[in-house]
Formats: sequence, C-alpha cells, structure tokens
Amino acid sequence: MFTEEQLENVVIEYFQELGYNYLPASELKRDEKEVLLFDRLEAALVRLNPGLPLDVIREAIRKIRHFETNDVFTNNKVFHKYLTETVEVAEFVNGETVYHRVRLIDWEVPENNDFLVVNQLEVVEKGQKKIPDIVLYVNGIPLVVFELKSTSREEVDIEDAYKQLKNYMNVHIPSLFYYNAFLVISDGVKARAGTITAPLDRFLAWKKINIEDEVVENRELETLMYGLFNQKRFLDVIKNFTLFTNEAKIMAAYHQYYGMKKAIESTIRAVGKDGRAGVIWHTQGSGKSYSMVFLAGNLVKQEELKNPTIVVITDRNDLDGQLFETFSGASEFLRQTPQQAETRSHIKELLENRQTGGIIFSTIQKFEEETGLLSDRENIIVMVDEAHRSQYGVDPKYDIETGEQKYGYAKYLREALPNATYIAFTGTPIETTDKSTTGLFGDVIDVYDMTQAVQDGATVKIYYESRLAKVKLDEKKMNEIDQEYWKMQVNEGVDDYVVEQSQKSLSRMEQIIGDKDRIREVVADIISHYEERENLVAGKAMIVAYSRKTAFAMYQEIMRQRPDWKEKVKIVMTENNQDPEELAKLVGNKQTRKQREKEFKDVNHPFKIVIVVDMWLTGFDVPALDTMYIDKPMKAHNLMQAIARVNRVYPGKTGGLIVDYIGLKRDLMEALKTYTKRDQDKVQENEQARDIALNILEVLRNMFHEFDYSAFFGDSDKKRYEVIRDGAEFVQQTEKRKSLFMTETKKLKDVYKICTGLLSKEQKEEISYFIAVRSFIMKSSRKGTPDLKEVNERISKMLEEAILEDEVMVLTQASSSESFDLLNEENIKKLRALPQKNIAANILMRVLKEKLQNVKKKNMTVSQTFSKRSEKILEKYNNRNDYTDVYEVFEELIKFKEELEAAIQAGKQLGLTDEEKAFFDVLGSDPDIKKLMEDEILIKIAKELAKTVKENRTHDWDKKEQAQARMRLQIKKVLRKYDYPPNKQPKAVEDVLMQAKLQCQNM
Repeated sequence: MFTEEQLENVVIEYFQELGYNYLPASELKRDEKEVLLFDRLEAALVRLNPGLPLDVIREAIRKIRHFETNDVFTNNKVFHKYLTETVEVAEFVNGETVYHRVRLIDWEVPENNDFLVVNQLEVVEKGQKKIPDIVLYVNGIPLVVFELKSTSREEVDIEDAYKQLKNYMNVHIPSLFYYNAFLVISDGVKARAGTITAPLDRFLAWKKINIEDEVVENRELETLMYGLFNQKRFLDVIKNFTLFTNEAKIMAAYHQYYGMKKAIESTIRAVGKDGRAGVIWHTQGSGKSYSMVFLAGNLVKQEELKNPTIVVITDRNDLDGQLFETFSGASEFLRQTPQQAETRSHIKELLENRQTGGIIFSTIQKFEEETGLLSDRENIIVMVDEAHRSQYGVDPKYDIETGEQKYGYAKYLREALPNATYIAFTGTPIETTDKSTTGLFGDVIDVYDMTQAVQDGATVKIYYESRLAKVKLDEKKMNEIDQEYWKMQVNEGVDDYVVEQSQKSLSRMEQIIGDKDRIREVVADIISHYEERENLVAGKAMIVAYSRKTAFAMYQEIMRQRPDWKEKVKIVMTENNQDPEELAKLVGNKQTRKQREKEFKDVNHPFKIVIVVDMWLTGFDVPALDTMYIDKPMKAHNLMQAIARVNRVYPGKTGGLIVDYIGLKRDLMEALKTYTKRDQDKVQENEQARDIALNILEVLRNMFHEFDYSAFFGDSDKKRYEVIRDGAEFVQQTEKRKSLFMTETKKLKDVYKICTGLLSKEQKEEISYFIAVRSFIMKSSRKGTPDLKEVNERISKMLEEAILEDEVMVLTQASSSESFDLLNEENIKKLRALPQKNIAANILMRVLKEKLQNVKKKNMTVSQTFSKRSEKILEKYNNRNDYTDVYEVFEELIKFKEELEAAIQAGKQLGLTDEEKAFFDVLGSDPDIKKLMEDEILIKIAKELAKTVKENRTHDWDKKEQAQARMRLQIKKVLRKYDYPPNKQPKAVEDVLMQAKLQCQNM
C-alpha cells in the first residue's frame, strides 16, 4: 500500500528540495479558529515595509483579516488585489490624512519572503473541525491548499480530492479559501492545479518544468512540483498570470504561461527593430483568447515599452465582439478599459495623436487606402487574431478576369502604423507552400498542437462521420458535381481564393445542394441522427447550411417533420433586406442574435439546434456543443476553425462529432497536412469507432457464452435487475475474467457515445447491458450497494442516454472506410450508366486506391501485386486521348475491382484467416516455391506461422532487435519443420517477419 500519509511526505520532500521550510501543524502556535499565522505575517510585513509604523502594519493585517461579506469568491477577489498590489492604510498625522501602501509580498526577490509548508492543519469554523492535507503559507498567508488521495487505493482518485476541497470551501471552512491563490489535487498518479472557481475538468496538469523543456507525460506530480512551485515562477503565476472575470478566477495553464513568457521576450526584442514579434500557434479551444489577455496585461507592465498602445485586430465583426468581451471582462487585470472602434473614422479618432496607453479593438477592414498614417510611434503592439488570408494582402493580387491590381487590408494597416510591432495568434497553421508567415510576422514563437491539447484535457477529440451514403444524388446532381470536378482540375495549382471564386461561379451549385428532395432527405437523416444522440451530453447541435436560402429551406423542412420543435431549432444569421418576410422574422436583429447566443450557451434552455451559414463558426464557445452537421463546402483554416466548435471540454463529453453531408473528407485531410505530424490523424472516422465497439461487443458475447442474459431485454424490471446483479457475480468469479471485462467495457464506454448513430437498436441494448453490469461492479465495490430502485432508475436511464463517465479513449490512426462494399453489382450498374465516365472512373479509382491502402496493412503480397496494376491503369488514364480511352480504363477498373475482391476472399475458400492468408501469399510469391511445394503444405506452414507469431508476440517486439531475433528463430523452426528449401529460407524469413510487423502495427 502507498497511503495518503506517505504521499504527503513525498510532497513535503519536493517542497524542501525547492527551498521551502516545513513544520507539522502541531508545532505551530496558533488559534485553530484562525487561518492566518499572525506572528509570521506581522514579522514579514515589518521586514517588507521598513519605516512604516507598527500601527499601520497592524491595520493592514486587520483589513485582510476582516471582509465585508461571507462570499468566498468576492473576498478572494478583494484579497487578490491586496496581494498583487498593496493594502492601502490611511493614517492621521498632524490633522492630515496620509495614505500608506503596505506590501504583503516581495515579488522581485523571492528569498525575502517566508515560505512555509504545513501538513495536517486543524481548522475550526462553525463549530466543525476540518484538516486539509497540506497548506502552503507565504508570509503567514495560506496561498495554496493540497488535497491528496492514496495512490494504491483504486476506489479513490482526484475527483474525490476535488469534491473534498469544494466541501471545505463551500460548507465547512470557507475562510481558508479567502486567501487562496490556487488549489492542488493529486493521487500520486495525477496531479492537477485549478482555482477556486474551476470545475474538475479545468484542473490541469503542469507538464513542463522550465521554459525550454519538452512536455513530459506521465510524471504529473514531479513536473507540477518542480515546474509550478519554483519560488520565482510560483510568484510570477500568481501576480502576472491570474485574473478575475465577473464570474470566475482564471489561472494560466502551463502552455499559456510558457508561451506568453516567450511572446513577451520576443515582442520586446522586436520593438524598434523589424517589428516582427512572431506567431503563436495554439490550437482552437485551448484558451487562446485568455492567452492574448495575459500577454496584453504583461506587456503594459514592461518598463521598456513605456506604456504601450495595444491594437487587437480581427477580420470579422463577430470575432471582434467576442474577443472585446473577453478583454473587457478582464479590465482590472489589464489596468484599463478596452475600447472598440465602431467605424473607420472612429479608429482614426482612437489612434491619431494618441501618445501612450490604450487597448483598442478593430476589424482589419476598417483600414483602407484613405486611412493614411495614424501614428509613427514604436511602442504600439498590434496583436492579430487568426492571422490568415486577410493578413497576407501586403503584395498586390490580380483579378483573373479584369487584370486589376488589388491590395489587401494588411498593407493599409501597416501604412497606418508603420513602426508598430506585430504579433500573430492562430489556432490553425498559417504556413503553406506559397505564403510565408516569417515574411510578415516573424518566426513561430510557440506551438501547442491538437494532440497535446487532447492529452492535457484542454480540448476533447474530434470524430468524423460521413453520411453521404445516406443521401442519394440523382443524375442531374452528378452532372453538376462533374462540372465542379472539372473546374477544380482546370484550376489546379492556383491560389485557394481563385478556386473559391470558381466554386462561387457555379451558379447551379445551390440548386444541387438546395434541391427540395435532397433537403428533405438530409433533414430526415439529421433528425434521426440527432434523436439517437440527443440525451448523451446536453443535446446542443449546430447545422451549417450552404446559403441563407438553404438554411431557410432546412428550417422549414425541420418544422414540417417536427412541428413541435419551434423552441428547439432557431436560425442565426445577420439580417438582410432581401430576405422574404418569414425569414426576416426568424432572423430578427442584433438584439435577437445576442439573446439567442445567451440561450444557446444555457444548457437548460430548450433552444438546442442552431442553423448557421457563416456566423458562430469562429471564436464562438459553447462547451456543451457536441455535434456539428455540415452541408457546406469548406477548406483549409476555415474548415478547421469551424469543426473546432465541438472540441471544448464539458462534463460527460468524450468527443465532438462532425457529421458530413457534403463530402469534406478530402478537404479535411488536406487541411490537416499543415498541422504537426502527430495532429494529422487526430480527426477520426466515426465508422472506426463503430467497428471497435462491435469488436468489443463480440469479445463480451464470447465471455458470456455460458451466461444467459436475455432477460435484460424483457419487460420485467425485477428480472432485469437480477440479470445485471447475477452478471456482475459471473464476471467476478475469477480476477482474470473481471480484469478483462472491466478493461473491455471501459473501452466500449469510450467509443459507444461517438458511434451510437451507426448502431442498431439491438446492438445498443446489448451494449447497455454490459455497461450496466460494469456500473454495478463499480458501484458495489465503492461505498454502499445499490438497491433495486436505484439500479432500475440507473439502468432505465442508461437505455435512454447510455451514461458514460470515464475518460475518452484515444483511438489508433484512422484507417479508410471508404465504401468498397458499396461497389456491388447494382451500384456498378449505376456507374456504367453514368454519361460522365470521367467522374465514374475517378470514383472507382479513389475507392480502389483507398481499399489498396487497407489491404497493404493486412497483406503486403496482394497489395504489391495489385498496386503495380493500379499504377499502370492510372498511367493509362493520365495519357488518355479521347472518350474511348476513358471507357476502356473504366472497364479495366471494374475487372480490377473483381479480381482484387477475389484475392481478398481467396483465403476463406482455402479455410484461412486474413493473417494466415497473408503468410500463405508471402511464401507463394516465389514462383520456384509454387513449383516445389504443394498448396496443402503451404497452407499448413501458413497456419503454423500465424500461430507461432501470435504466441511469440511481446510488447513492442517489432521495435526491439532482440525480440525480432527471437521471432526470426521461431519462423526458421517452422520452415525447417516442413522442409522449406534452405536456399529460399533467408528471404522467406525476412518476408514473413515484415508481414508479421505489418499485422502488429495494425492491431
């Protein structure tokens, strides 16, 4: 056992190593009803404020001891101001009032402060005694409270520690938390810090020790202690990286702290030089807006910058408004009230002739040729949010139709503020093949990518589900898509904006997407999909429509199919004078949008589904939003910003789901190419989650083959209860069975919510049974055993909502599940009938190429054989001269598809599994072997090889040379056993080993 007390000792040792003093609480001379250590506090204040009368010091202590309210948040906010600034004390001297400022801490020289760690501090309040595990005092003030839980007791974890601190704060000993800078919870495995207002999912690990270090995983206690409690850094976080809004206290996460520290240095270096401070790339949902606030608040304090003016630039009104609201809520931290430019003349008024200070917001569109010079000062810092296309307009572009030379707004911004320093923030990468970030903003200062954000719990994983197969397209629509396809081919290699213009010029595109029959099918599918998932989180969903017209058509169709959803579904768009009267009433005005924003953010409000076109796709945060239905083409950073609306953290939300009705997959993969390597597989296909769920379900069925649980699907509550209870008993007959069951059902819970829309009713009910058994085991192994009523309520709720409590599982790299199986005889017939043979050939080529990628992971011999043929067919298509060539290629592809299918299915005819067939093909790929050895012998060898490889697999064997050497030896033994020709053995061993490695990588 590793007890709570032992963990306390570990934390205390860390503190002592970091230069903190330690005393057990029993050795302190104090009144149990007081949380301040008055003797240490008075001694420290006398030392830090030389020359101040003792009466003034004692009055300051009185002020921080007595508050005007009993509200923890209000008092904490008041005290934070005392702590980070000073306590003002008035003294009457010779009939006049003299104001003194009493310092509570020496922020510049940490050694001048009294750092003391205390454990088992007894605090009595309201007649109750409570004992927090560890309290960190600075100058006699309790700034940090630790609550620890045993590392070795599985039934307790950091959630229990969090709840205990919340009880202390809200019920038992609130006065201890008036002075709290932040809280720490740990069970030895996890160690998280958060403020008094932070929910559990916003208690975050501190994964770096020093600014130049790499992130360290799975060492949370060590990195938090060395990283956050280095005395200088600890004080810096409290003073410069903690702020209050009207509702919350916010402390910087480690990526915000280190990223903004780098940004401060980079900005100071760039001022007066080339004005390029650099780029901060922090993924969407990771707190980028508050990072900007932390940077601005710290820049205004820098003496070198001489009270700078900060200009915050966005490229959309809604983004400007949202960011302005965030900054305005932190005006105390910023030491000034931000101002927002309403018009082009207003931006002139705010910037022209200003000598110092100010935080000014504007959209970039307010800068135009006529703006001219506004200020040539050097201490102006321009912070650009989402620095993308609108910021690249320094060099001229040429209109492809008129040849007219056009400049972007960025040129006029830089002409208005020529000596300013520019720093860019982005949630998506902005470096592409033809646009250099370094040219305009400087080097990348700091990267916090999608992968890290998910690992840290700062965001949730995004899942992707294509519903294209659910919505049919007729020939008219296929013809339009063919035209669109050719447009893209003609314009290949040109800038994105040219391609977008080309797409817009296809006037019939809206007719395709907005076709009445199609809208009806899409809406029916959205409703069906939504109703499957409605109660899984909070039922908040967003539909992204192609245009105002299609948005309105979708709304009308939803009302036709679900007339009782009037309160549930609303449209959010800007008003337009051209709108028909009914749409105008639905859209309303600016006030309507403000009200709808408030309603949609309220999880309890009946407004659950919003239909948008462009609004709310950037910078709009609703943590409970977990599903986005997309019926609009999007690309690059616009697409990535939009889908990030569903990646916010919310209790019970294991992932955000993107449902695609328009065919975004290729654009999504293209957009991901500019991300860090490890981010490129972080948007997962939903079908993979379904496959994982069904595989686990099969494992569980096999485990329960001796146990009849059919009573669960009947009508009797009592029988359902008994079959859950008895199922739990059956699972726990052996520890091995219980361990396997708990592991598999944990994984099942992780993926079930994401793929529920792809499962049948029977599959969902069966999964609910196994989750119910798991829940019974979990609850009965904790305090108290549930009774019949409690279990019945819980199971009924599970059937309706599939309650999931555990963390999200990080799925392996998504493999393509493009619909090879949909290429059945009927669909091949439809493709043959298509007059657009190019598009038919391309559909076939794409599906077959993706199928080959899948085959490669399972059978390298079949993959190599068919890949060569595929390349020849592609070469023939690329060298086509006329329609006859295209037709020939199409027929060759159909033949290719049939032969590939036959090769994949061949193993079944031989009585071989996929793994065995792969080894059979490896051995048989040598023509000499096929002559020398009968198929029957090769089949026996293949079966034994599959068994041998499986039995000798160890963890990461495919990466360890010694383990691979042992595997080679086992493979040789099998080959020798069946008299495999000795001169052929070396190559066969290596080929079999390579195939085994491939299988291992795709397990």
